[in-house]
Amino acid sequence: MTDAPPTGVRAANRLARTTAFLSTALRIVTEEGFDALTMQRLADECDAAIGAVYRYFPSKGALVAEVQREAIERLAASYDVIRHRADHAWIDLDPEDSALARLVLFGRFFCATSVSFPQELRLMQMLMGEARHMMPIEEGLRVVPSAMRLLDQMRAGLEAAGDWGSLDTGHAMGRVVTWAASVSGVLQVSRLDVYDAKLFDGEALARQLCLDLLRAWGAAPDRLARMVDLVDELALSGPLAPPLASV
Repeated sequence: MTDAPPTGVRAANRLARTTAFLSTALRIVTEEGFDALTMQRLADECDAAIGAVYRYFPSKGALVAEVQREAIERLAASYDVIRHRADHAWIDLDPEDSALARLVLFGRFFCATSVSFPQELRLMQMLMGEARHMMPIEEGLRVVPSAMRLLDQMRAGLEAAGDWGSLDTGHAMGRVVTWAASVSGVLQVSRLDVYDAKLFDGEALARQLCLDLLRAWGAAPDRLARMVDLVDELALSGPLAPPLASV
């Protein structure tokens, strides 16, 4: 038998303090960079003793790893919401169309996180480029399972689309890595939108990139266009990356 999770006032207080530490750390890192986050800074901003911070997180690397894991779990929870909405809306789709529509949806979801989850997306982008600087490898390994659970949604979709003939067969996980790295990079173009909002619209460019990749992997243009229409219809019912506060 396993122990039941702690309940009561003490557990609620611990959860509230953990949430405050993580949300404050996320804000500092995404707004000011990794170097701006120190354990003392976090303690000061949360009105806590430095010892309290270390009781929750034994090192800065452990803190950053937990912030990243929590950010990814929030993105995964949001995707679960839109995926279930799609399952209900597309219940009558044939398997070939369904497989391709879900890949279009996943791409649109990720692009929409730039609006609904800007801090979480920014942290993922920073960690993709600065992971070795931000936390030790052993701490980063704690984040991998959460990241893989999210990316596995696309892997499964690519394999299903290949099985049903919506895409050419290929190395699904390799395609996932290519997709994640390229789309994440294109979304960062929005930092230049002060110079030309239309030209440097990162979300629009990333959405187009997602479709270009699917076409490159064998999606028929006419079928892909129909799936885009389905996702556009789904977007009329609410954000494609639903904010968790509204769930």
